[in-house]
Amino acid sequence: MKTKKLLFAAAALTLLTACSSDDSPIENNEQRVPVTLAYTTIDATETRAAQNLNEGTFASGESVKVRISNTGAGEWTDYTFTTGSAGTMTAPTPVPYYPAGSQNIDIAAYYPATAGSTFTVATDQTSDASYKASDLMFASVTNQAKQAEAVNLAFTHKMAKLNVNITAGSGVSSINSLSVLNVKPSVSFDQATGAVGSASGDATSIAMSNNGAVVIPAQTIDGGLLSIVTDKGTAIYTVASKEFTAGQQYTLNITVNLRAIGNTNAITGWTSEGTVTVVAERPNIAGHEYVDMGTVSIGGVEKNLKWATCNLGATDPWEYGDYYAWGATVPFYLAGHSQDSPCSDWIDGKSGYNWNNYPFGSPVTKYNNTDSKTSFADYGYADDAARQRWGGTWRIPTDEEWTALRNDSHYDWVWTTDYLGSGKNGMLVTRKSDTGPCSGNSIFLPAAGYRSDGSLDNAGSQGVYWSSSLFEEDLELAREVNFRSSEVKRSRSGRYYGQSLRPVTE
Repeated sequence: MKTKKLLFAAAALTLLTACSSDDSPIENNEQRVPVTLAYTTIDATETRAAQNLNEGTFASGESVKVRISNTGAGEWTDYTFTTGSAGTMTAPTPVPYYPAGSQNIDIAAYYPATAGSTFTVATDQTSDASYKASDLMFASVTNQAKQAEAVNLAFTHKMAKLNVNITAGSGVSSINSLSVLNVKPSVSFDQATGAVGSASGDATSIAMSNNGAVVIPAQTIDGGLLSIVTDKGTAIYTVASKEFTAGQQYTLNITVNLRAIGNTNAITGWTSEGTVTVVAERPNIAGHEYVDMGTVSIGGVEKNLKWATCNLGATDPWEYGDYYAWGATVPFYLAGHSQDSPCSDWIDGKSGYNWNNYPFGSPVTKYNNTDSKTSFADYGYADDAARQRWGGTWRIPTDEEWTALRNDSHYDWVWTTDYLGSGKNGMLVTRKSDTGPCSGNSIFLPAAGYRSDGSLDNAGSQGVYWSSSLFEEDLELAREVNFRSSEVKRSRSGRYYGQSLRPVTE
């Protein structure tokens, strides 16, 4: 991208002394010539977004520091000019002049006029004023002879500019805030030459407006670059050793979808047009993503439960996943078989979900009245499908944990059709917005139905999810959460039924 410059006209300059009221206009080189400045405007509209600020023109009322020295002397006198309308600039009092005789001059100018030998960008650039106060620019002319014509000053940007445009995509309702991360905010600045040093200072974040811009010192950022806070969580976008060069602007257009919440290394380049859709990874355990649904009280003990984003056997939240008998660690049908029609191929000679194929028989031979071990944990989770299939600390939720999610006033259960355009129905479970840092977090439980014998029943209209708990009054039955569009309830079924599993961890 070409570096944009601001062009200003500086008329003849004379140093240090002021004309009397009797001084006449320029007649020869011995007459003192006052300095006047003008700048050329362009057709641009200022907005809070700040993406077009300081491009081709200054706003009226801005202060620009102008430094003047006899050529080679290095002894500068500073003046503050004020920009006006229609390209004019108002000179200060006293007015600067060229020297008498043939002495040439050097001119240096910078913006903002308050810039010191150390320059630091603002950490909140959401307003025009704070953005412009961070946009360090410099112009210079050396060995300038006395002349009546305007002297052109070409200002160049000494910072790098980052434009960011974020769109709320599928499953995301709003973009709440945006920050650039890991920015070293300071540079040394030579007010005579315009030279800036390497970026320095403790890395910090720079707040910006969406569809806006920030300016930062030239530097290389490795790791987190953007923090995008949405109504569904925060997306942290990362880059690998991305170099930002002074005088260059970089434009990034991103659509944040529901699954683009969390950390990602998916950004591989920059674009100034079009849209980049980035599918990010959520935080995960053993490679499987989760949503932190906050703290609930279970039996008087506070638990912070993290729920998997999808069913066991699925890769997306809306997929049905596999169907498991209670205590079975593999589904009965062949892996990869269609989940939306009766099965015809079965694992280990199975012919359907029934007592004949149930691994612990009927009457049951494990987890029964004579069995001293009553939970998966008693066997080291040997019969917990989530632990066996996913590893880590994943497990099937207990009946108490499902009950807390279902009954706790912190959660809303909303029947949702065609979730994210997937064609799948189910329950969207959301942590309410006034209940702590996990507010707004949600999981989707597809209505995957259940399997009995060789058929798939009620897919799309009913969801049935196993807990890891048995029904105390009849140990051939196990507890489940059971929902339709009109209700969510605690229920129980024969352990042989093929039902959904949603893993959980703490």
